[in-house]
Amino acid sequence: MKKNKSVLVLGVGPEEGLGAALCKIFANDGYDVFGCGRNKENMNKLTKIKTKGGSITGIVADVTKTKDVEKIFQVIDGSKKDLSSVIYNAGNNNAKPFLEMDLTFFQDLWEVCAKGAFLISQEAIPRLIKNKSGSLIFTGATASIRSRPPFTAFAAAKSAERSLAQGLAKEFGNQGVHVANVIIDGIIDGDKVNLRFPEFAASKGEDGKLNIMQIAENFLMLHNQKRSAWSFELDLRPWSETW
Repeated sequence: MKKNKSVLVLGVGPEEGLGAALCKIFANDGYDVFGCGRNKENMNKLTKIKTKGGSITGIVADVTKTKDVEKIFQVIDGSKKDLSSVIYNAGNNNAKPFLEMDLTFFQDLWEVCAKGAFLISQEAIPRLIKNKSGSLIFTGATASIRSRPPFTAFAAAKSAERSLAQGLAKEFGNQGVHVANVIIDGIIDGDKVNLRFPEFAASKGEDGKLNIMQIAENFLMLHNQKRSAWSFELDLRPWSETW
């Protein structure tokens, strides 16, 4: 085990999703992982996942609510383990033509992608500075650098998240905090697409979707990078993806 080292993963849904995969990959590397999501059933299942080295604990919370964010970090502090990495994987990519969306639709995307990232970062950064090391990694999207309909609202929200990450990387890198952004360019091979859009998922063919455990391996690689050669941004896509 990574003695007295913890990792926090925000935005954990069903087991066949990137959030749960991130919990598994870091727990199998020996960390005690705290996964956070809004669904109590998913968090109960997360805690029961068997790992090779560390452990996984589920926390039910909403990253857009200040009190919930405070509760998350109270749990982390109560574990008496040094926080080694915080991964902000919360987000959604709801789509709608611009003239059909209302303010609530636009703002809901911003709340999760931008406001939640801000609230989590304000709690995470001081703890990582105190430990004089660690990583803060964001799950990004191609939309953050290339907006197109009907994902305009999503693009605006992810652009804000990416800008926040870049600013944090520049401000706190010299204090030992490695901030990185992983751009996901393609369809993730998980329950979200496979259950909701099975025909579309099948149309991608062999290795035409991003394997969730292989994405997670790249997050672990970023976390383990030596400070003489840090990456800020890493983009991941299937071999067949047009870009």
